[in-house]
Amino acid sequence: MRARAIALAGAGVLATWACLWGVAPFADHLVRGASPIVAEAGFGAIVFGTILVLAWGLGRVAGVSWRWAGFSRGAAIGLGALLLAIGYCALAGTLTTGAGSTVSLALPLGALVILLQVVAEEAMFRGVVQPLLVRGVGAGAAVPLTAASFAALHGVLGGLEPVMLANMLLGGVLFGLLALTRGVGAAIGAHFAWNAFEQLGVGLDPNPGHGAFGAMIDLDLRGAPLWGGSVAGLNGSIAMGIAVVVAILFVLWRRPA
Repeated sequence: MRARAIALAGAGVLATWACLWGVAPFADHLVRGASPIVAEAGFGAIVFGTILVLAWGLGRVAGVSWRWAGFSRGAAIGLGALLLAIGYCALAGTLTTGAGSTVSLALPLGALVILLQVVAEEAMFRGVVQPLLVRGVGAGAAVPLTAASFAALHGVLGGLEPVMLANMLLGGVLFGLLALTRGVGAAIGAHFAWNAFEQLGVGLDPNPGHGAFGAMIDLDLRGAPLWGGSVAGLNGSIAMGIAVVVAILFVLWRRPA
């Protein structure tokens, strides 16, 4: 049973990687020439919709059940960690105002695209891969192993900077602990709150500027790269690492008895 669980977990990771290598170029070809909003929404729907279907199918084969409760609690933790990271950047002097906000009807569509991405990633990694690894190697090893595969996924997507990869690893540990103690819904909430507010709320991803869907407030990070002043922005800063470690310690402190 342990060997089967480990093998299925590996299959989930490999299927996700195969999707990025195979489906992503196909999706990019389909949306080429479309407006930025349509292109980003279409690309996200195709790629992450496929990952979500794969996660659902593998979960059915593996007999994994998902606990969806805890979204709001997770969202509060994710938003709190993001605000803490932004505060560290402000103290370091790298937080500045950008060209200006671009509030439009595209914001709700952007939120839906981010939600789909987050649900797909968390359903696969914390909803399928991590529970299977818990069966195979125990919770103590399953959380960091799943987080490592999650960070490697972002490496495939282009986040090869060491600090950014370390932050993705820490983020994976945070989401893994939330899923383990509160349910997949808590991991989805934390992941969504961070991504949505970072991109659509304050426009810190991408850095500088903002994405195709716009942002309610346009902030940029300029100056010291380790405090966000690079193209990696907040995700490539030690401010994010510190904030996520604080969130991890909070989750461990507040974990159910």
